[in-house]
Amino acid sequence: MGRLTVRGEMVIDGTGRPPIEKGGVAIDGERIVAVGKEEKIRQASNAEVLDCSDQVLIPGLIDCHNHLSLDPTLENYLHRMNDSDAALALRASANMGIDLRAGVTTARCLGDRNFLDVECKRAVESGLLTGPRLLVATRGIRAPHGYGFMGYAFDGPDQIRGAVRENLRAGADLIKLYITGTLPGSPEIHSYLSKEEISVAVQEAHAMGVKTAAHCIGGVGLQWCLEAGVDSIEHGYFMSDREIDMLAQSDSWLVLTPSPFLTEARIRTLPSEFIDGHLRDRDRVANRMAAAIRGGVKFAIGTDAMHGGLAQEVEYLVELRAPTTEALAAATHYGAIVCGLEESIGTLEPGKIADIIGVRGNPLEDVRALGRVETVILKGKIERIAKKS
Repeated sequence: MGRLTVRGEMVIDGTGRPPIEKGGVAIDGERIVAVGKEEKIRQASNAEVLDCSDQVLIPGLIDCHNHLSLDPTLENYLHRMNDSDAALALRASANMGIDLRAGVTTARCLGDRNFLDVECKRAVESGLLTGPRLLVATRGIRAPHGYGFMGYAFDGPDQIRGAVRENLRAGADLIKLYITGTLPGSPEIHSYLSKEEISVAVQEAHAMGVKTAAHCIGGVGLQWCLEAGVDSIEHGYFMSDREIDMLAQSDSWLVLTPSPFLTEARIRTLPSEFIDGHLRDRDRVANRMAAAIRGGVKFAIGTDAMHGGLAQEVEYLVELRAPTTEALAAATHYGAIVCGLEESIGTLEPGKIADIIGVRGNPLEDVRALGRVETVILKGKIERIAKKS
């Protein structure tokens, strides 16, 4: 990788500054060295030019909630996590390619079986496999009587402390906790983990500078997570107004994952025992997600393994009345903050890693442009260029 100037119809750098018409991004190796009017930076850099003048250049997309070997296109897909390790690994390899071609240059992976995600991360970093930059949680941590198809059961503070340490030793970049189920089941949302168990997990992770994420749809478990300092609440589907306000006043982020409830085709491939509940609660979940957006909660976005579908998740945010600028930031700048990588990725600025995608159309005017990815550049390397017709 040498010097390269990427020419675009427009550059949206993700910082909130106005778009740059006829803009360009100059790259030296893995890093961005200049962003501005293409003609000016091309003359200054004397570099090879990649012509994306029919595309809008934006930061690479960040999927903040993914599972590499989970595939919702398969019937009964949650139970398919019991497939052989070989089948899961092949599925994960294919899914990483799908995500990268769709413009996802970073994926935050919140649990897989048998440390599969660690091996996938190593394979991508070594060049053996093609895929996004990965942050991996290894084993999700759940209670013996609790929910979590990507989770492993641990009982009591001592076992959970040991599980966190084992995950960290195996290469975890973050720790994933399963606090609640995905459907409320009763008027009161119960927490499967105790307050002490949650606190122990957070303390162990934070002692090593590692963030925590909690599968939590609301209820007392949400309050315990916020009191313990959990860094991100995943899903938050059934939060009350009071809980939304608590989250908005905290330092924690919400990672929204609309498709498990809003994409009917995905609901239909769930195990049969979950289908009616997801169909019944669709409108309620949409209402609660919209309330969280209105309520000033800091949010990012994830597909929950709807591989190649992050653009659709961002569309759902706009349908839920998120400003388009905020919806786009959720998949770029805000995602980088949730990942703890905001100094390196998430915006197009000099000194940052050159994760860039080119899309057909201006996503600030029509967010559906995110689904028309033509060019993908990861760490300064061209990973995809669509053939010109």
